[in-house]
Amino acid sequence: MGKTKTCSCYAAVVIAIVVILRLGVGCHFLYEGLWKMNPDNGFSSKGFLGQAKGPTKEFYYMFLPDLGGEGRLKMAEVYKLEYDNQGNYVQGTKKRLGWTMPVFEKEWFKYFQAYVDKYGLTSEENAGQLKEASKIFNQYVLSLREYTLENREDIRGFVASKARFQKSLAMTKNNAEYQRIRDWDAQMKYRSEGEKFATEPETMGKNMQLALWDVLTPEQKSRGRMTAMAYGSKRNPLMRVVANLPFINRFAQPTTMGMLDLAVTLGLAAIGLCLILGFCTRLAALGGACFMFNVVLSQFPWPTVYPYPSDMIGHSMVCNKDSIEMMLLILLAVLPSGRWAGLDWFLWNCCGKFIYCWYGVKRDPLVPDCMNPECCEA
Repeated sequence: MGKTKTCSCYAAVVIAIVVILRLGVGCHFLYEGLWKMNPDNGFSSKGFLGQAKGPTKEFYYMFLPDLGGEGRLKMAEVYKLEYDNQGNYVQGTKKRLGWTMPVFEKEWFKYFQAYVDKYGLTSEENAGQLKEASKIFNQYVLSLREYTLENREDIRGFVASKARFQKSLAMTKNNAEYQRIRDWDAQMKYRSEGEKFATEPETMGKNMQLALWDVLTPEQKSRGRMTAMAYGSKRNPLMRVVANLPFINRFAQPTTMGMLDLAVTLGLAAIGLCLILGFCTRLAALGGACFMFNVVLSQFPWPTVYPYPSDMIGHSMVCNKDSIEMMLLILLAVLPSGRWAGLDWFLWNCCGKFIYCWYGVKRDPLVPDCMNPECCEA
């Protein structure tokens, strides 16, 4: 009798510890998901995946089209042409207007046309709004062309230099540590420089969207916001539909990167909420473990893999904080902690144990033996 009571006390302590760990991990995942839903925080997986250094880094790079910005930085001259009533080009009327980045300007024109159609600015009563919106749009287009002209030579030099580096990198077979460090640092430098050139036009586009939004009346704003712009190979047709859904349109972007960000954001929040409530706990914990496994692979915690972890986050070899959290989630996936203090208790008693009996199993094999008094009396 005493042995049974002692065993039950130990089991109660273990259960309490596991439940507390489950709630702690759940709070961490839920907060991460909610933080990423706030558009003011500007969450994007791009920076994290762009630094991937593990064995799966090339796989993650597939989600980052135009990582260095070369596709968005293509430049072209702008001309003004005149046509007759039949739509034929009038010879000799070709006028050079300067330089622009077609990827950005084309997207802006598509956005503005959709903006005019959605909010009904073509009607006579909204003629004043159309004039004001057109003025704002033309100002931003002019700013883009001025920016392109001012930075044309620098962008050309950057693109040519990066092309030479990539060609040299493909031909180099030197795997010495110092060479790998030099190549990584140079690659990160080119990516940073390319993104710096592309960030300015993207910021212009965001500011233009805000300025055009301010032109609208409250009635027009009630029709909802326009989908954010996506440039070049970053565009994703499916996400352009998903990003318009209620609530999701607050933080989703219609790009390939936006699809991954949306999956991460909603996935983290769902996993965290399920762990806190103890609902489908094992499935949620398994999903969290898979997520952390990908995090570990992308930031491989091996001493010889460059770049080395910062001293500010401590020192580790193979087992870092991410891998420890992954193992903890695997433990939660094995133990029925949702039944001990969660909604899984109702799922188990309503249908779970009957499914086990249907297959001839007398008891849940994943329940610790100490939970069975008969075991303790043996």
